[in-house]
Amino acid sequence: MSFDIFRKPMQSKALHCYILLSIWILLLVAGVYKFLEPKQKLPTPAIATELFHNLALDVKTKRIFKICNLPEEITIGDEGLLEPKQWTLKGVLILIRHGDRGPLQHVRNISYINCGNVQNIHLKLYQEYLHNLTISGKITWIGPGPFHGFPILPTHSSQCQLGQLTMQGVSQLLKLGYILRRSYINIWPKLSNLTQSDVVVYSTRYRRTFQSALAFLYTLISADTLSKVSIFESQSMSFCFKDCGCPIADKYYRIMKKYISQQLFSHPAVALLAETTGHSIFSPGAEQGLLGGDPHAVRDALLTYICHSSGLPCESPQNCVKRQNVAGIFAYTDWVNHQKWGNANWKRYCLLKSYGLIKHIVSQMLHMVSNSGPYLILYSGHDHTLEQLSTALGLQNDPLLLRYAARIVIEVYHDNRDPQNGARDVYFRILTNGRDVTKQVSFCKDIVNVQQKMALCKIEDIVRFIHDDYFSQLNFTNFKDACVIKNV
Repeated sequence: MSFDIFRKPMQSKALHCYILLSIWILLLVAGVYKFLEPKQKLPTPAIATELFHNLALDVKTKRIFKICNLPEEITIGDEGLLEPKQWTLKGVLILIRHGDRGPLQHVRNISYINCGNVQNIHLKLYQEYLHNLTISGKITWIGPGPFHGFPILPTHSSQCQLGQLTMQGVSQLLKLGYILRRSYINIWPKLSNLTQSDVVVYSTRYRRTFQSALAFLYTLISADTLSKVSIFESQSMSFCFKDCGCPIADKYYRIMKKYISQQLFSHPAVALLAETTGHSIFSPGAEQGLLGGDPHAVRDALLTYICHSSGLPCESPQNCVKRQNVAGIFAYTDWVNHQKWGNANWKRYCLLKSYGLIKHIVSQMLHMVSNSGPYLILYSGHDHTLEQLSTALGLQNDPLLLRYAARIVIEVYHDNRDPQNGARDVYFRILTNGRDVTKQVSFCKDIVNVQQKMALCKIEDIVRFIHDDYFSQLNFTNFKDACVIKNV
């Protein structure tokens, strides 16, 4: 009798638990079904309402805008500030990245993005100059050469074209040439009367680098000289000249690609962020080539919106790119680049890829010293070109070095206190985006501190580096042996 009294409450309690458990399972199944059922496809809006220029107020995103390098933000740097009474500027070598361009893949709402630029005096005069030259036919760089058929200006003044220079990019290079002319005109008299043979220009075979070179030179040298200048094609983004083929460099590149993929694999949250952001940015079908969401490809596409004050794109009204997406992508890619910079395989790769360019730079410096010219050398290239050269020289990682219309300038000086006018007292200095970085150069042993922010390196140091020490870091003595594939 007493046993039955205790058993009934226990049965009642078990029944209640069973009922609660059943209800919970039903709710769970209903929720999963609701999540899995196909959602109604909503039309893609023309543009998001959140505008990018508002992000400048955000500390986390303010740095991103600097990558755009807008024309009004390109200002005079430390080029040409040495005392002309003691130092004679013998010549200048300039490596530039092309200006602002359209995205490399199809992105949403591209027709709504204005890639043009507000008219300014430099752009207006440049357009008139090109128009008059075209009519008169007095153009050296339009002919049967490698750039035959290339338009001398972007074909669309306001529309973004895949991989093509924009009018904003033209304005960037016009401004860059203008500020460098102002930096040199008072200390380098030769700049005012450079002849055709005094100027040598190299460009990769892309419209954006060819057009960037023309715009840059228009505001740097005289218009008459520009019309006669020959522009030579570099068949490599690295400007390797005669020292190009290097199988081991390709192997180092594959190793680095694997390293970057492993970094992404170890950060699944970033991979998911890149994939979801990519779906909102790229046109349907274009994102399939991103290998599951490449943060660097997403970053490049984001710049199209950022650098033109365009609204952020949306895959649907409920799924728009947010500022935290942008900040996350850029923070991760900057971190990866910083990690890559310290990687030994990356340094080896850059040394091999930049050997031909550094070798060419040294030979041109020696021509300047011997007064045989040319005295102004321009290499119009890409972010990869600047990245590889700066790494090979031992410069520190600087994300802003790779922005649109970025520059590396090498100035060659003679010490006027040397009565013999020989090479022993010839120096050079290196500036990136107007900042003297000579002290960072790995092989400069005889540094001369001119001022607090300016230094000079003896030309003997770079000659010794390219001839004797360049391949010691690779445990070889020459380019040919260092490039043999069996060495790794």
